[in-house]
Amino acid sequence: MGLLDLFKKEKISKQIAKKNKVIRILIYIICVIITALIYNVFFVPNNIITGGMGGIAIVLNKLTGLSTGVFLLLSNIVLLIINYFLLGIESTKKNAACAIFYPIVVSILEPMTKNIQISFDSYLFTVLVSIIIYSIPLGIIYKIGYNTGGSDIINEIICTLKKTSVGQASNYINISIILASAFILGIPVCIYGIFALLLCNVIVDFIILGNSDSKLCIIKTKNIKYLEDFLLNDFNIGYSLLETKGGIDRKKRKTIMCIVSSREYYRFKNLIMDIDPNAFFITHDCYEVLGGTNKRIKI
Repeated sequence: MGLLDLFKKEKISKQIAKKNKVIRILIYIICVIITALIYNVFFVPNNIITGGMGGIAIVLNKLTGLSTGVFLLLSNIVLLIINYFLLGIESTKKNAACAIFYPIVVSILEPMTKNIQISFDSYLFTVLVSIIIYSIPLGIIYKIGYNTGGSDIINEIICTLKKTSVGQASNYINISIILASAFILGIPVCIYGIFALLLCNVIVDFIILGNSDSKLCIIKTKNIKYLEDFLLNDFNIGYSLLETKGGIDRKKRKTIMCIVSSREYYRFKNLIMDIDPNAFFITHDCYEVLGGTNKRIKI
């Protein structure tokens, strides 16, 4: 890649970052206020631990009385310093505003929410309500390209240095924190914490990705012409033909790629298996389909 290509790439990246920036910042501020409010009203009083620096803050608060907001602010500053030495100034600048803003909001709301008493007869119901109303704004924060600092900075450091995925790094860190909390807050809190973490991940993924309402299917069959005719005339969906080569026999073949709605998938799969019981069939969730020639799912 030449210098001109790098310049164009950097220019495009900056344009994308500036797109709807004011609206995204306003949404971010609103969502941070909501998450901080839920954290203070539900998480801290009820010992709901979902990992991250917020979970450590709750444990330390129970042990020493240290303000959760103060701990979050101090720990985020330390993490930003570590981030600077390990990943450089650009990564630190990207995370700095979020890492400072969230704990400040938590600190401001902390004294205001001490007199707010919201309790349910069931602890499980409390966890469910808390996680649902907490995860929705959190998912929106991630979707618009921001974060809340804390473990998000740790995740970035681990992903960059160890070349692992964000999801893996996040799960390792959060589960480790939840398990460690069992020694102080008890095993039931730990079990509820793991349940809360899993539920939070599902809701956040749903907010970011949306609902998978279709399936991406890749089919390799010897009856390629018959299958093409079936897709166009009987099942009425479009498809793409891919040129593939076998990894063992090195023979070139045509492979069909198509998208089928989730409601039609099982009928579609059974019909394909009737056409060729030995067909090589791969299916994957598809969260978004753009383009095509009409509203009927087509590629």
